[in-house]
Amino acid sequence: MTYVIAQPCIEEKNASCVEVCPVACIHTTPDSLQYYIDPDVCIECEQCEIVCPVNAIYLDYKLPDEWRSFIDVNASFFRRNKEQTGPPPLEVAWSMIHGAQAYANEVGAKISVAVVDEAGYPVAVGRMDGARPHTAELALSKAYTSVSFWLSSIEVRAQARRPWFQGLVVARRGRILAAGGGMPIAEGADVFGAIGVDGGRDDEQNVLCARAGMAAMEEGH
Repeated sequence: MTYVIAQPCIEEKNASCVEVCPVACIHTTPDSLQYYIDPDVCIECEQCEIVCPVNAIYLDYKLPDEWRSFIDVNASFFRRNKEQTGPPPLEVAWSMIHGAQAYANEVGAKISVAVVDEAGYPVAVGRMDGARPHTAELALSKAYTSVSFWLSSIEVRAQARRPWFQGLVVARRGRILAAGGGMPIAEGADVFGAIGVDGGRDDEQNVLCARAGMAAMEEGH
């Protein structure tokens, strides 16, 4: 599911939705008639729908029949205007994992590291000898959280007590995890993946391991 901006926005173009979107998935251009929601980034948090003063925003399956064409109108805008960078290459993903693990060895941590693509699907996962079994799943959840919000997973914690966030956790079957260790991978303004780390002593150590993984990626470029 994704939110869609429909006909009323053309009649009265309003930017209220842009200001509240936690993942920056609502965009337009000066010559466009309306605002548009990126279906690949939207996390269905409903904040845009709540603030829209012209009732232009609906979940895709709740759109009135006469506005169903706006599902493609929104998606087409991003096909035309969004640079397609693709997921992190496998070689890059493994260099990030090895970089995070090398730092973990230095500080005596046993971690799991996950690298995901722009939709949160795994590209590569590495679990160090001695790392607890569940750390691999938690690393994936942190990476998924980071790429979903376009934020580090520890920054997402600021939203954790909001009712819409709790609903999102349920809807995503627990894959949202607001804890330290997830970081988005970006090129310019486009987020195309994320790294997640779990198994460190605490959030701070997980974050430092993730940063080492990001540094390994930057050194390889």
